[in-house]
Amino acid sequence: MDSLTALNRLPQHRSLLERAVARFRDDDRVPGLVLGGSLALGGADFYSDVDLYVIVRDEALDPVFAERDAAAQAIGSSLFRFTVEPVPGGSRDYIVTYPGPVKLDLMYYRESEVEPGPKWEDRPVLKDDCGSVAEVVSRSAGFGPERPAPEVLVELDQKFWTWCWYVFGKILRGELWEALDGLHTIRSLALVPLLDRAAGRPHEGYRRLERKLEPRTSSLLTATVASLQPGMLYAALQAEIALFRELRAIVFDRYGLTFDPKPGEIIEEEISRRWAEDGS
Repeated sequence: MDSLTALNRLPQHRSLLERAVARFRDDDRVPGLVLGGSLALGGADFYSDVDLYVIVRDEALDPVFAERDAAAQAIGSSLFRFTVEPVPGGSRDYIVTYPGPVKLDLMYYRESEVEPGPKWEDRPVLKDDCGSVAEVVSRSAGFGPERPAPEVLVELDQKFWTWCWYVFGKILRGELWEALDGLHTIRSLALVPLLDRAAGRPHEGYRRLERKLEPRTSSLLTATVASLQPGMLYAALQAEIALFRELRAIVFDRYGLTFDPKPGEIIEEEISRRWAEDGS
């Protein structure tokens, strides 16, 4: 950990990370520990989390994860702690906030789940009983974003237009909070992932999105944010449709995919017609 320069200016983070590593250092069921997040990449500040990947032998994951509360207490006296719903095919996360406050994210992975990919690129290895973890990190260099399955992108196109119709109905009904929530869902599940796909970068959600977007794209995304007024919500929905069309063209062309434009055109035309009749 001496090579992690970010820790030099964050003594509370350093102390927490040292205690967390010490908790798992002598546990033979845990062959690897890897640091993630901004601490790993050198851009951390006081508000950064301590992200620790806990790599567990496959057969021991359940008992080790069952001891998560005991592990948290051994690391220190916490303010809050809770379990995050497991991600299919991914980690089981346990979130603990310690005085400071400093948040520790313990992300438990089966050993067999740790394969080369952008998640592990340039991540400091803090424990590696047999060298396999360092090998994965090394092979992850320059890995680039994972190629999406074609069926996932095609399904996203279908979901997008369904979400748009749902949101439009909420606007016309005057159910404005639900409409606002629906616009956010579209932005989070469709537009932001496509922004990353179009730019050829790993998808990290909204993480530091302000720094990633060039001014025009930032303006287009900003237009999808609305206040709680029917006209503003409708304008934001139209902005989402326009941005989706642009990003879809880039991403589908990149992966050589085609789609039937007619269903989406039917939804878009119906939205415009009904807004002209009932909304404006």
